[in-house]
Amino acid sequence: MRHALVAGEVLGGASARTVLAGFGLNSSWQLGKPSVDDSIDRIGEPVVCAVDGTVTQIACGREHSAMVVRRHDGIRRVLVCGNNAYGQLGLAAEGSGSDHGLPRYGINELTALSDVLGGGEEPVKVQCGLDHTVVLTSRGRVFAMGWGDDGQLGTGLQTSSKRPVLVAGLEGTPIADISSTTDFTLALAVDGRLFYWGNAEYGQCMVGRKIDRVLARMNVSFGGGRIKAVAAGGCHSLLLTEAGQVYVCGYGALGLGPDKLAVLEPTPIGGLDGVEAILASTDRCLAIDKERRVYSWGLGNSAGRLGNGSAAANVFLPEALSIDPALVNPSMTALGNDIAIMVS
Repeated sequence: MRHALVAGEVLGGASARTVLAGFGLNSSWQLGKPSVDDSIDRIGEPVVCAVDGTVTQIACGREHSAMVVRRHDGIRRVLVCGNNAYGQLGLAAEGSGSDHGLPRYGINELTALSDVLGGGEEPVKVQCGLDHTVVLTSRGRVFAMGWGDDGQLGTGLQTSSKRPVLVAGLEGTPIADISSTTDFTLALAVDGRLFYWGNAEYGQCMVGRKIDRVLARMNVSFGGGRIKAVAAGGCHSLLLTEAGQVYVCGYGALGLGPDKLAVLEPTPIGGLDGVEAILASTDRCLAIDKERRVYSWGLGNSAGRLGNGSAAANVFLPEALSIDPALVNPSMTALGNDIAIMVS
């Protein structure tokens, strides 16, 4: 997650095209197309390209990207680009070899998704883990593809897939939201139930114990109120209740102070009230409250990625950032491994 894609101006009215600007690493064409000098991995200037339709959502993994695009006919589809070594793009063809011999692609449509969707069913959200991709549909079904050794695909098996496969055990349980950034996924059902699958070696699965890997979806009991939103980090999970309280579980700078780096059950984070949105990445978090105040905490602040203006290596408690609330839009905020993006 050392790259970012931003959807910009939509051109052309009825025959709209969305301009994309990509920043950061591009060794696998994860920014949508080859760089001018394809021998350079890290790009100092944006890589700009355009796609037909209106981009409604984007996700970035380790070396791949995925996005939901509304076509001119109103139908949504998924576009993918980048590294396909484990099938995380859902493309069966070999692609173009990169400098390190791995298959890579510019922007392609995930046509294999159409083979598994029902009539009138469309993708509504994509999430990219490190080397896998998860898709939520308009019928509340969840599909996954890519690396699966830690159960990332939720099929009950330790196998990878180059095609979208249905996450098992959710039949009859429509899912409202999904979150994945590394090697596990959180899924919030329409009825408020919470499900988990993938790597759980740090206890981020919220069941009171560490589990090496969860191969099939696991129901997570939560007694802190109805869950409004979920956010999957690297070694930790975040939950947001409808009452605006944030809970955390797992390992790292959890927002609980320097003396509590690991918890095995969802634990409320003090000092955060009236929260409306939460975001998590590999080892850091953001929370935005109803007053549009932004709070940040996590590990590894040497490059200033936590945004608090401090040289402290780690931030163990949520700190309010000096950002004008008038510029904060929770639905237009994204958090990556080394960057955060806010569009006002």
